[in-house]
Amino acid sequence: MGLIQIPEFRMSNDEHIVALTYDHLTRIQYNEDTKEYINHIPNYIHYIWDNAVVGSSWTAICKGKVIAVFGIRYIWNGLAEMWLIPSKDIYKNAILLVRGAKAITDTAILDYEIKRLQICVKVENDVALRFAKSLNFSVESVMTKFGPEGADYYMMVRF
Repeated sequence: MGLIQIPEFRMSNDEHIVALTYDHLTRIQYNEDTKEYINHIPNYIHYIWDNAVVGSSWTAICKGKVIAVFGIRYIWNGLAEMWLIPSKDIYKNAILLVRGAKAITDTAILDYEIKRLQICVKVENDVALRFAKSLNFSVESVMTKFGPEGADYYMMVRF
């Protein structure tokens, strides 16, 4: 399967989505949910970088600040999984992220004939749940004690 190659996605001079770099992972100001993951996953930044797919991972930047990083990982033909790491400033810049991520996911689904795109969302994480729903994901099931911290997660899908 090929990579999703997109041009830079711009909404204004100071709002854009670009290809993910390691530097972006070091610059993001993590929100409380992500800080919890950091406590449970050794070498968290390296873990994310090692699992991000070049050409299918992006950074939303607003006024020079990294507001979120996200990507799509292909599992096999027709099946892919989306991921998101929000910053503490995501609330202030949600429109950029949603518009850009929607354009990217819509393109990926069509161009790469994805039959099922899934995302795991912590049940208590309202921001991530709203983000997933804004991209047309729906809850398929609850995965009990799924997360590294032992929390329940939704398996959300988009067909």
